[in-house]
Amino acid sequence: MRIEVSDPHITNEEYTVSSMVAAAKQLLPLEERVPGVRGEAFDLKSWYFSWKQRHNADRAPEPTHVKVEAIDEFQATLPWSQIEQALFLYAQEGKELKKGYPIRLYVPDGSSECLNVKSVVKLWFLHDDKLGEEATYGFKNTVSPDELKFKK
Repeated sequence: MRIEVSDPHITNEEYTVSSMVAAAKQLLPLEERVPGVRGEAFDLKSWYFSWKQRHNADRAPEPTHVKVEAIDEFQATLPWSQIEQALFLYAQEGKELKKGYPIRLYVPDGSSECLNVKSVVKLWFLHDDKLGEEATYGFKNTVSPDELKFKK
């Protein structure tokens, strides 16, 4: 399974878990930031800066937000200012994740447990101040009550 990574100022490409881990400069035990949860993780912000550098995009602007989407279309958008401790869990006991595969986002100091998104398959670095300073989350496809009504 591949993870799509995109920044409009840099590029759009796909990664495997192993290629994302190989590109990470800061690997750490998840428990260092999320007490009681074991596993191997990499720091989100340092991964981004490493990715940006690999693409010779040092002059590209820093994102305002990070958006992740899970395989089930659950998504979360986090202001860049709120991801200092965010990281991706990629393995437990040296093996790929059984729950949350391919990678799982953890935001230990986030405003909601819903920001810990499992089964992340898309990662966007956004540049839009209008998105505000509040994290948002929910399912991508929403249906209003009116759309559920049977129409003759």
